[in-house]
Amino acid sequence: MTVPLLIAVPAQAAPCKVTGGKHANCNKIIRTPGTGGGGTETGGGGGPWVPPPPEGLTPDEAPGVVAVPGAPAPAPAPPDTADLVAMAQAAAEFPTPTVHTAPADKTYVRLRTALWVDGFQDVQTEPITVGAQTIQLIAKPRSVTWNMGEKTFDCDDAGTKDGKTCNYTYLRSSASEPGGTYKITATINWDVAWTCVGADCDSEGGALPPNPVPSQATPLVVGEIQTNTGQ
Repeated sequence: MTVPLLIAVPAQAAPCKVTGGKHANCNKIIRTPGTGGGGTETGGGGGPWVPPPPEGLTPDEAPGVVAVPGAPAPAPAPPDTADLVAMAQAAAEFPTPTVHTAPADKTYVRLRTALWVDGFQDVQTEPITVGAQTIQLIAKPRSVTWNMGEKTFDCDDAGTKDGKTCNYTYLRSSASEPGGTYKITATINWDVAWTCVGADCDSEGGALPPNPVPSQATPLVVGEIQTNTGQ
């Protein structure tokens, strides 16, 4: 009887595969984050194994994110248009009106006194550009509020030396006023708008609250015309 020759052949390892979220490399098992299971690189129970954060970062700063050396920093978010409008408002300069009267310095009761101001013209601020936004303010004078010491009223324009569009007639002298003068002021009332040009603008423009700009107080003597009656 012939006995067959048996030759021992080494068994080959099963091909490496992924089962149940486990990467089997025939030598060790690494669990992927979120699959449950081992808490160490080589297995075991307790929770997922997560690779350590990049050097210099804590897990809270970059959980699961690997920094790429030399990569550019993310671009900052564009500023709000409203913030740039507020910046333009803070930098805006409006002219202080200068008061003029005719007669100048001294007028009389029941005499029409002409009123006008300097500085009654449109104002545009210097443009402010940040990123893809350019902000500019445009202000237009709407009226002038005159405080004559005796009465307050508005004129629709700057007034003129001839007094045709803005004037006042006093009813009482200034003799009883402090210093013997009325302290008059003229306030220009500005209508202010803003515009925004650029891809990052939240809006193309809008209106801002009116901006009143007063003059310095100007003293004005108001006397009484004396009349002599002959006998």
